[in-house]
Amino acid sequence: MNGKSCIELMEYAVTHARVIDLTHTLEPGMPAWPTQARYGSVVYESYDWGDGAIHSMITMSEHTGTHIDAPKHFIRGGCPVDELPPALVTGRGVNINAVFVKPRGTFGLAELTEFEAKNGEIRKGDIVMFRFGWDSKYRLAPDSGEYLRDWPGLAPDAAEYLAERQIAAAGCDTLALDPFGSDNPCHPILLGRGIPILENIDNLSGLPVFSYVVGLPNKFKGGSGSPIRLIAFID
Repeated sequence: MNGKSCIELMEYAVTHARVIDLTHTLEPGMPAWPTQARYGSVVYESYDWGDGAIHSMITMSEHTGTHIDAPKHFIRGGCPVDELPPALVTGRGVNINAVFVKPRGTFGLAELTEFEAKNGEIRKGDIVMFRFGWDSKYRLAPDSGEYLRDWPGLAPDAAEYLAERQIAAAGCDTLALDPFGSDNPCHPILLGRGIPILENIDNLSGLPVFSYVVGLPNKFKGGSGSPIRLIAFID
């Protein structure tokens, strides 16, 4: 570490780096997968009612907002979210520009190898994120229809390639990593190799190609996924 301790490096990052929030706010009306529970919040106690504090009950799907799919989500017997290593989504972030992919289209192996030829190889442990520009369509209900249909995604040959590279996680700024209307072929490819998927990422347009990414999901016992607070540090 060039003579610096881990704590010194962390202090330097917090003091000197710029933090980009890659997480959508959890709130009523946010876009959700059609078959999954919607986000809801009910105030149970409030100082406005004479109570000494305020708190709310929150209800939502494990896959609400910016979230992580654990292997268990698609793989019977797969690792649940509470058993994922806590530092799994911590490391070099790779931000891949895929805004040219048409609605319902896919980003494939040819485009991925072209990216590597220009920017360098994807490495073991990387957190690879695909910027389709779909977060620009993100709206609360009743205006979320455009975000909830026709999104592009990753092609199976690219998913196989990333799995072979042993990346830490793959992510996207769309509702799902697989394109709209598909049978979700990339999910079993990646989750079957123990590689979680990050979906509904925000603000990838604010990142360079490489950054340092940190993401911490909730530790739901036996969960298939969890909302995740995802941030990136950049110079």
